[in-house]
Amino acid sequence: MNHLEVRDLFVDYIDKKTITHALKGFNASFASGINVVIGLSGSGKSTLLKTILGLLDYEGNVSLNGKSLDEVAPRDRNFAFVSQEYQLYPMITVFDNIAFPLKIMGTSKEEIKERVYRMADRTGLRACLTRKPRHISGGQQQRVAIARALIRNPSVCLLDEPFSNCDQKTREDARGWVKEILTDQNCIGIYVTHDFKEALLIGNRIFVLDEGKNILEGTPTEIFDSPLPLIQEMKKASLL
Repeated sequence: MNHLEVRDLFVDYIDKKTITHALKGFNASFASGINVVIGLSGSGKSTLLKTILGLLDYEGNVSLNGKSLDEVAPRDRNFAFVSQEYQLYPMITVFDNIAFPLKIMGTSKEEIKERVYRMADRTGLRACLTRKPRHISGGQQQRVAIARALIRNPSVCLLDEPFSNCDQKTREDARGWVKEILTDQNCIGIYVTHDFKEALLIGNRIFVLDEGKNILEGTPTEIFDSPLPLIQEMKKASLL
């Protein structure tokens, strides 16, 4: 099982004379499967993902399976990222969007075709492969973005509220196959959401982020049963 260790992580944003402490000594160990990071708006969730990707300066240490990533460039980390925005290439087909990472890696045409078809079958996109993004629905576009991220078998996949723009049925379906694919690939999934109910449904382990710190972690049952006031607040907001 793979492990991503984050130790004593500090990140500051400096705007003119104002300093915002976004992460304040964040510590966590993320294992293969889906690790959900949940917290209120402004708690540091997206900052955490960007830091793990290597896109922000930080103090502390990020390591994968015992190897420090602090001096490893983002392009060399074999990490994938999926945001709320689809960020698809509009002038090429769904097939070519999904295949793009494999083409960059120099994968053979035969293997690309096999892997794209297999991923399309798992994500319900087989009938869309010859279309361009503007000719498919928003939910389908988000599935393309996730399929493109996962097709290269990343060590870590970071998902920043990936289904926030999707309808309820699409979210329910997508949560299932995303969890299944990440498990099959032995990938470390770090899934950011502010939706408490979604966190309980998709997470193998949940991390509660508040004011830049990991204040609580555990299984969905342990988090649900926690008397922590922040958990009670999120429960109430989600009508649980």
